[in-house]
Amino acid sequence: MVSIVPAQISFTAQGTPYSETFSDVYFSEAGGLAQARHVFLGGNGLPERWSGREQFTILETGFGAGLNFLAAWHAMRADPNRPKRLHFISVERNPLLHDDLLKVHAPWTELAPLVQGLGRAWPPPIAGFHRMHFDGGQVILTLLLGEARDLLPQLVARVDAFFLDGFAPAKNPEIWSPEMVRELARLAAPGATFATWTVAGGVRSALSDAGFAVEKRDGFGFKREMLAGTWKEPAKAESTPDRRAIVIGAGIAGTACAERLGGRGWNVTLIDARSERDAGAVGLVRPIANLRDATNARISRSAFLYALQHYGTLQHDGYHLQWDRCGTLQLAVDDDEAARLKAIAESHGYPPDFLAFVDREAASRIAGRDVPRAGWWFPSGSWVSLQSLAIASLARVGERVTAMRGRGVSRIEREGTDWRALDAEGRVIAEAPVMILANAVDAKRLAPESRVVLNRVRGQLTYLPPSPSRDLGVIVSGNGYIAPLPDGGHALGATYQHDDNDIDVRAADHRENLERAESMLPGFTAGVHPMGLEGWTGFRATVPDRLPIFGATETPALHLATGLGSRGLLWSPLGAEIIASDLEGEPSPLPRDLRGALSPKRFLS
Repeated sequence: MVSIVPAQISFTAQGTPYSETFSDVYFSEAGGLAQARHVFLGGNGLPERWSGREQFTILETGFGAGLNFLAAWHAMRADPNRPKRLHFISVERNPLLHDDLLKVHAPWTELAPLVQGLGRAWPPPIAGFHRMHFDGGQVILTLLLGEARDLLPQLVARVDAFFLDGFAPAKNPEIWSPEMVRELARLAAPGATFATWTVAGGVRSALSDAGFAVEKRDGFGFKREMLAGTWKEPAKAESTPDRRAIVIGAGIAGTACAERLGGRGWNVTLIDARSERDAGAVGLVRPIANLRDATNARISRSAFLYALQHYGTLQHDGYHLQWDRCGTLQLAVDDDEAARLKAIAESHGYPPDFLAFVDREAASRIAGRDVPRAGWWFPSGSWVSLQSLAIASLARVGERVTAMRGRGVSRIEREGTDWRALDAEGRVIAEAPVMILANAVDAKRLAPESRVVLNRVRGQLTYLPPSPSRDLGVIVSGNGYIAPLPDGGHALGATYQHDDNDIDVRAADHRENLERAESMLPGFTAGVHPMGLEGWTGFRATVPDRLPIFGATETPALHLATGLGSRGLLWSPLGAEIIASDLEGEPSPLPRDLRGALSPKRFLS
């Protein structure tokens, strides 16, 4: 199942949240926040141990109500010597629902701004990895929803401090098992520490056997003792990388990579052969679903939820992104497909606020006009203005990114520890230790040794002028799509043409887009003639396995960000975060197997 069972909570007479599943309280009745500070922060020597660090990573074995995370975030905010980035990773089998999350933390008014921020980013109960950014990326929560025995072996991270929390070992033995503790040992960074409120003999033995030095300390509240300890490998001094990169290609993927790196303090040169982008183009953001719940569908859920958070931040933090989470209605093209869409929605148990099957009558109500068939409703499906996205992304990182437009890269070369981008005359455009190729199909020309398989597919959008007869409050897709334009009117698209390099906007393609729109919304384009309409032509880079390409190649310090197909706005934010996390040595935002499915190295096997 895609969805997971949320927590069922009640409250004790003292107002402490209580798990009906595990028959145990979420935290000490003597004071949950004080317990978090004494046991988990104090037991790990925090905030002192993170002082002045570039980054610091905490792993928690039970998110529960999230109080330990909030305590760490609160301490981070208050510490003038805080690390530049605090990563907090936590695994949870039964997450709280949104309203319960807010209710549990209502007593702690000092945490109210943090609780509100966490509530805004809180994911639906969908299994998998969920990454959330707070305080401008200084605090990063990676929430692993599902069974710990499945998720922890898939985690790629180097952990500095472990918060070993969870319901009592007698009531939730799996999370305290030797197998789970060995996974923690695999993840431990040199100098790692741990703390836990339990002193159970089995827990002490498992930690000691895995390589942790274990000691008892004064406990909290009604518990006289707690455990704390250190990993056998001593701490090492942090190394500071040379944070300079070249990104070739200033499209969706390249701009996203520049923004993610710039936000981490990198200086990026962003190079593109084109002088400017079309001002009117918009694209859609929606996840993938299929009957087998294949790799592309699984990755798309994490990518979709991450993209929603990313675009929402750009819009609301003063960067004025033109973006609308208006919802997407995906209509079946015929009755057979309608039956298939219904089977997919029902077999995986999607939360209705993520994906729901709707019959023709319900679909018509959503669209506000008659539609021919049933389909899927994505309540958070969105459209994004491409030009607005580029402007907002670069505004967010300011002088960290230098954009060089109208400069074509003829070849790249490695000279010592630096990469160089050269023009057709052999002149150096830029040089830096790290090179990222985000230039669509052209990436395989510049890096033939990667052996990536990319195809170029032409697509044309059609722009319909505003009209009262074409009022539409949602995106409609299926055999093409109809999306609102930021300044009124609609975009219709898009054609899909192999072996066609024509950059001109063509009336024949407008006619095809009008026919697509009519097949989804009969009468929507009545009276519109293809001649004289405006439009936009772009080129997709597609991959045979329908997965994008993000990550390091076999060539040192050379990374690829390409192969987005028709879903650039879905894949790019998470793909860029993957590359930035890899370069910084940070925890991966995806599980190991899904991360490998996106790697350029998959083409070498």
